[in-house]
Amino acid sequence: MKALPSIAFNEFRGSAGDVTARVSQGRQVLSARTVPAKGKTPAQAVSRNRLSKISRSYKKLSDGQMKAWAALAEKMKGISTFGQAAELTPHNAFVRINSNREMVGKPLLTDAPVYTTDVPEVEYEDFWITPERIVFMNVHQPSDNHFLVVKMSPAQSPGVTNGWSKTVIVAPGVDVEYGDVELTERYVDIKGFELEAGKKYFCEFWWLDSTTGFTGESMWVSAICKETSVGYDAPYVPRAIVEIDEMYLESTRNYISDTAIGFSKGSTMVNAKFHYEFRNTRVNAYYELDNVPDSVPNCRIFVLGRGTRLSPRSVNMIRVDFTPKEEYFEVQVCPEIYRAEHYYDVFDTTIAIKK
Repeated sequence: MKALPSIAFNEFRGSAGDVTARVSQGRQVLSARTVPAKGKTPAQAVSRNRLSKISRSYKKLSDGQMKAWAALAEKMKGISTFGQAAELTPHNAFVRINSNREMVGKPLLTDAPVYTTDVPEVEYEDFWITPERIVFMNVHQPSDNHFLVVKMSPAQSPGVTNGWSKTVIVAPGVDVEYGDVELTERYVDIKGFELEAGKKYFCEFWWLDSTTGFTGESMWVSAICKETSVGYDAPYVPRAIVEIDEMYLESTRNYISDTAIGFSKGSTMVNAKFHYEFRNTRVNAYYELDNVPDSVPNCRIFVLGRGTRLSPRSVNMIRVDFTPKEEYFEVQVCPEIYRAEHYYDVFDTTIAIKK
């Protein structure tokens, strides 16, 4: 049994059981003592195990590999707020790069990558935080190897001006689909609760190059949860999507596959991704589709195709026409210039031109 001192004694300090006493501005203050949690969440356990595994792997590197990581660490040193270079050991550089790569499912990198600073900032047209969704629209993804990493805070009072310290990673490397990034389910899964209207949320996000493990500069946005967007105060309207798994025209020997073309409602922005082949000098291909959304406009787009087989470094402008018919929707695909390369991958953001 513990003997607890009486609060009648002046200036009693210290703890007894779960009670802590202190003196503040000449007054005796009693409060419940905070006991730190000894456990860790499942997410924390996974993160610590991952870092521990990567850290142990560094000790297995050869002397030459360690020297290469030391050279990379010298180039990766950041600049502190006091204008002095922040220290970064070869071990820290190894763990940082491989932690980034592992977030997006890439294997351990034992050889140091070539240093680069060309990971760009995130560019997007608009951003919604509503009670139903979190979505970036018309995100310009630098390449298929770049993934978006997003940190978000829990709901904060609208008057809070700085909640960046409360952010946690909710999207450890998310791909861009049809030019958009949808984060709603990821946020709910991590936080365990849905968004609250009228509350403020703090977001930080950046590109991760999955090949090298390098990251771009962070972007910072804070916004009140409401029905309209952060940038243009516009309501959210889902984009119209045209999808084609694969289609082949025997008459012209044209083939198109893995097609995903997204049209933003109320915007001329279009995101296109597909594989296109033509094996004949008669390169115009007409495809008849019967599952095109009504909101797809009568329009023309020009996208950049990159050669994949005969001349991998070549590029060509490819025209795609969308024309509504009475009983179907016609899609015409045609390279603007006839070249030796007949195999193209398209991954582009462009503007729709009304016909």
